[in-house]
Amino acid sequence: MLAISGIGLLTLNGSLQVRPGDLLCILSAVFYAVQILVTARAVKTSDSLNIGILQLGFAGGYALILSAVFETPSLPSTLPGWIAILALGIFCSACGFILQPVAQKYTSPTRTGLIFALEPVFAAFFGYWFVHEKLSLQGYTGAALVLLGIVASELLGKLHFVPPARMLKKRRANL
Repeated sequence: MLAISGIGLLTLNGSLQVRPGDLLCILSAVFYAVQILVTARAVKTSDSLNIGILQLGFAGGYALILSAVFETPSLPSTLPGWIAILALGIFCSACGFILQPVAQKYTSPTRTGLIFALEPVFAAFFGYWFVHEKLSLQGYTGAALVLLGIVASELLGKLHFVPPARMLKKRRANL
């Protein structure tokens, strides 16, 4: 809940109103969570590298079809445009789609989701680093809540809660 509240503070406007575009982003996040859960199950029985390559291929194919239907696609006409397209295509899309299932084979879906919750925090950090964007107090509070939520989840996940009734049975058995 801390991380979700933080993401809300980072991404919603100053009045914290949810707009139609925000609802589409929430729906997208739900589908992405389903994708993480399906991938977690699939990597247990299949080759994770092949799963990543297939995911990249399907996402690229669907994007190509949808861009042809809803947009007027055109190739970049400048070298910086090509560099941006190649960098985003190779480093962001290809590495992200292919490495996620490979890494997810060795971690839980919960931890994967928490790692992806850091995405807006890193976006804010790189925005500040590269183009000197500054967050509002609301944005900094949101980033702190996301980080706090992830740290709390990791620390609380390592604690083993023993119900009091079970603890009493264990003590009686040791006496």
